[in-house]
Amino acid sequence: MRYTALYVALVWAQVDPKADHLIRNSRKKLKAMDYMTVQFSYTMENYADTTQKRIARTGIFRYRPKHNKFVVDLGDMAVLSDGKTVWQFLKKEKEVNISTYDPKESFSLERVFRIYEEDMKVRLDKTETYKGRTTHKISLFPISDVTDYFRIEVWVDAQSELPQRMRISNRDGTVVEYELKNYDTRPIPDSVFVFDTKQHPGVKVIDLR
Repeated sequence: MRYTALYVALVWAQVDPKADHLIRNSRKKLKAMDYMTVQFSYTMENYADTTQKRIARTGIFRYRPKHNKFVVDLGDMAVLSDGKTVWQFLKKEKEVNISTYDPKESFSLERVFRIYEEDMKVRLDKTETYKGRTTHKISLFPISDVTDYFRIEVWVDAQSELPQRMRISNRDGTVVEYELKNYDTRPIPDSVFVFDTKQHPGVKVIDLR
């Protein structure tokens, strides 16, 4: 009986019912979106290798999750995918690189949204005010120990139930953080996810497929 009680205690120690409820609702909201446009800021820092510079960028992310279609516009560069092909457009260089879509190597924010849908152990850390809004800070831990990351922290808006901030801690010491705002679910034309060379005369095309 004592060992049974200990086993139950250990199992419940890995399950946070409130955090699980919050994450399930948040995932449900995202899954209901056929289209998504969101503004984001992005930082990446390697705490294991201090010789590497901290990276900070801002951009706009357009996404059709059910079709693996996305566009990320970083100002000087844009990455587009129609779910089969990826175009990396370097605007200043007037060059576009074409490759085959690979979900394991696609733009990191698209991967983050897919990771967010995976089954993980969850824990509610705290409820706090973030930029004037009430958010629930939740930590997610992968069930498998072969993932590149070992922890994801998500700040879920209490009202919209959508992630407003995400921090990914990777096993190599790299920490990536996104801040997300101004979610828009209006339809996006399919042509937006395809790079049309006719619309960009003079661009050098490098086909890597």
